[in-house]
Order: sequence, then structure tokens, then C-alpha cells
Amino acid sequence: MPNPKGHEDSIKDSRFKAAWQSGPTRTIRVPIALADATLEYARQLDQVIEPRDTVNNPLGMARIEPRDTTDSIVSPEIRPNTDQSHDTRNLVDEVTWLKTENKRLQNLLSDLRVELNDTLRNAPVVLEWESPDAADLLNRLKAKHKKSTASLADIEAILEMIEG
Repeated sequence: MPNPKGHEDSIKDSRFKAAWQSGPTRTIRVPIALADATLEYARQLDQVIEPRDTVNNPLGMARIEPRDTTDSIVSPEIRPNTDQSHDTRNLVDEVTWLKTENKRLQNLLSDLRVELNDTLRNAPVVLEWESPDAADLLNRLKAKHKKSTASLADIEAILEMIEG
């Protein structure tokens, strides 16, 4: 049965008021530790307020001020802008260090490969194999395969072929 009071005009004032000015919303997944800070940042953006660190910052992060990077180990072509956050600059420094360390390890690996090749080239090749006695081989064969029809002459012929 339809609601007799369900007219548009009668429910206009009782509708849910959207909390966001920027339009429709959607659910996102963020780490629990960052959820409150992310929500606060989103509210500041929605209210067209300049995002800032707040007193209620659940992570306890202080406002990050730009620092002088002139003495940094970062090369000029990848030097971060002064408007980048401190964390971003630390990551750029870490990436630069990792690239340097990677290059050092590649050089070390190359040196070790050259040394290994030299060692292998100069090492004498020893391919000495002493064949076992034919009687011992026949005894081992008979121990594992009692019904084997191989004879001592067969084993001696096989050993001659191997040494051949």
C-alpha cells in the first residue's frame, strides 16, 4: 500500500543532508593508523580550506617545514623541490644511496666474475677416473640383481668401452 504522505513536498525538509560539498562519495581502504588523518585531510579539501596539520593529528606528526638541501648528497638533476615534504626528500636521498650501492655491488660482481674466469682458465683440468675392478662390479651387480645373466667378460668389455 502506497504511503499517502509520501509526496515530494512533504518530505523535502526531512531528507538526509550530504556532509560533503564536493559531491558523491565512495568507500576506500586505508591503513587504520592513517584513517583519521586521511579523513581530516579530505574534509579540509572538501571545505576548500588550505590543508594543514591539526592539533588532533592522531599520528602526532608536526608541521613539516622546508629544509635547506644544498649540502645534500642528492645530485642536482634529481634534487627535490623545496616545496616537497621532508619524507619525500628522505626517500629521494635513500633512492640515490640505493642507486650508488647498486652500482658498487654491480662493479664488485663484475670483478668477481673476471677473477673467477681467470681462475678457471688457469686451473689445470684434471679428468682422472680410475675404473673399478671388473670383479667388484660384477659382485655389486649380482648383489642387487641376483638373476642377472651378465658375466665377468661382459663387465670387462663394458669397462674397456668406457675407458676407450
